[in-house]
Amino acid sequence: MLNSISERRVKVRDKYKLYLEVPEKEYLFTYDRNVSVENAKDILWQYLNYHQDDGRVENVEIKHDKNNHSINIEADLLYKGNDHTAGRYRPNYLRDEKELRH
Repeated sequence: MLNSISERRVKVRDKYKLYLEVPEKEYLFTYDRNVSVENAKDILWQYLNYHQDDGRVENVEIKHDKNNHSINIEADLLYKGNDHTAGRYRPNYLRDEKELRH
């Protein structure tokens, strides 16, 4: 699922606004049709870890765009004064088949 996510970042003063667009079908299957901020945070942490991004996440919002068949996640990313964060385990349900074979 992580390779199917579209990303956009906008610099706003001392932080970035991060916008992720997740295909509806993949999100709803993975998270048992539960669109929640908690699941959005899980995706954000996994996505940032996957891309080795040390941004700290704040102000997470999630919206289900049924017309566009996507789940949209918005969050603030902070880097100022940020130390390297330890990686987190990525569960199999978020990995690609290619990763699982290795």
